Amino acid sequence: DMVRHGTLVTPTIDGRPFLEKPPLLHWTGVAICSVAGRVTEGLVRLPAALYGLGTLALLVLFVRGPRAAGGFDRGREIAAWGAAFLCGTAIEFQEYARIVLTDMALVFMVTLSLVTFWRAYQRPGAARWFAYLLAASASFYAKGLVGPALIWSSVGIFLLWKRRFRLLAGLAAAYVPVFLLAVVPWVLALDRFGGMAALRFVFWDNQIGRFFNFGDRSLPHDPFFINKERWYYYLVHLPVYLAPWTLLLVPAAIAWVRRSSPFRTSFHAFVASAVAGMALVLQASSAKVASYALPVYPFLFAAVALWLAELLARGRPTWLERWSIRTTAAVVGLVLGLVPAVFIAGTFVRPDLFRVGGRLETAAGLVLAVVVLAFLLGGALMLVRLLRSPARTLVCAAGPASYALIVIVALQLVTPAIDRHRSYRPIAALAADELGHGVIVALGTQEYRDVGAFTFYLDRRLPLLPTGGGVASFLQFPEPRAVIVPRDELPALEVRLAGVPHGRLSTGAPGTLSRAWVILVNGAEQVATGRAPAGREGGAVLAQGPGRQGRVWVDGGGGLKAPVGWGARPGPRRAPKRY
Repeated sequence: DMVRHGTLVTPTIDGRPFLEKPPLLHWTGVAICSVAGRVTEGLVRLPAALYGLGTLALLVLFVRGPRAAGGFDRGREIAAWGAAFLCGTAIEFQEYARIVLTDMALVFMVTLSLVTFWRAYQRPGAARWFAYLLAASASFYAKGLVGPALIWSSVGIFLLWKRRFRLLAGLAAAYVPVFLLAVVPWVLALDRFGGMAALRFVFWDNQIGRFFNFGDRSLPHDPFFINKERWYYYLVHLPVYLAPWTLLLVPAAIAWVRRSSPFRTSFHAFVASAVAGMALVLQASSAKVASYALPVYPFLFAAVALWLAELLARGRPTWLERWSIRTTAAVVGLVLGLVPAVFIAGTFVRPDLFRVGGRLETAAGLVLAVVVLAFLLGGALMLVRLLRSPARTLVCAAGPASYALIVIVALQLVTPAIDRHRSYRPIAALAADELGHGVIVALGTQEYRDVGAFTFYLDRRLPLLPTGGGVASFLQFPEPRAVIVPRDELPALEVRLAGVPHGRLSTGAPGTLSRAWVILVNGAEQVATGRAPAGREGGAVLAQGPGRQGRVWVDGGGGLKAPVGWGARPGPRRAPKRY
């Protein structure tokens, strides 16, 4: 929408301002699409991937540290690449590095700010301190005030721990004018765009409203009451999203906090301060979502990687360290082995879910599944031999390399099936078919993610209707009309639509997301499409399956009858494509 209509001050969805987040991620997407000259799924997802890749690059530079006279420290070098590997392969990080949400931009800006602070702290200089202040100020554009809050909580704890009170006060005083210079131009532009109401929503409703609890139930549910969770939320949910490396956190945490811990330098104190500072802000906020913890991941996995490097140099693991590593390796190997096994079984048991394309594509998928199993077996044998040999340190390189190779190949198996279940494309194609035949299509939801997806795939803005009476009023007009509505709202809608001639269209694709939507059509006569048989009032067209040829008409008495006069109707017979 920003590329098509040139509105840059804030993202717009179906022409409405999207004021929940500042537009850094969207500006990046607009720049990429403008250079490419088109807007595609891959291009709009590219900014998140680039920010994720940039975060991993910063993590390597941060953990590895500057090159000394004799070269890089070997232990830090191992830890640097290990941290990038662990962080980049965590389920939550990998997921958010490929979707169009602002979280990965926040992760990058927080990591950039803390890395620039550490460089300035090690080698102080006006330019280095200004770079930190500028990065910390620009972090506002990633996701709002939470960016500076995460950064300053980490820096503040570290400087207090080191008793650098004057430095902390000086940086805080210098930050205020830099922050204002960075943010005020956008604030003025937003004021011209949406006035005081827009500013209030951005800075009060969406920032303060998410952080604190409010007792006034007359306030909007979103953002004042959404995602409000109990204090133990992250303790319960984060272990799942840190997978598959969750078990490694336990011995790593013990190694960092025990009295004889080797992690006692200023660098280690800064890593611990980053984790503790961000955890404090996340815990203090009344709104809690697992993705909010993503900025902690780089520093959390840096701590784990530093522990693994120390363990490798020590060579004598404790029983807990040995158990956590072996259990993690076994679980990862089991899951990687189950992926091709389930794919092979599913191809024959549930072909509607696992088969993509014809016989050639199916055969290629089966061959690929066998290749994954062979890679997994070969990689396991190689790692066992390395562990038993004097060159066991090579496991640090061979293990991640084997894992990455197997995962990359395995993803080619599961991605098509997963994407079909998470894609709006099939139901959007059905709606596009209606639009192509001159039908007026509206959207019966106000949820911004759904609105954004449908307007993207249909490449146009759509009328947005309130569910219930708005849908019924829209379908009462005589011209051909259709409304895309959530399937779970159909029972309530059918009550409102009593007496309104209408029908239903649904996709035959197996995807769960597309099946969550239904297109309601009015009873207008459509010569070109044959949507409603002549002379039928109060019925409903049921278009389940891959096409509409197998539909039935529900008459007023509830009986099922074949459509009258179908074969005599002129015009093309429309059948939605399968994806």
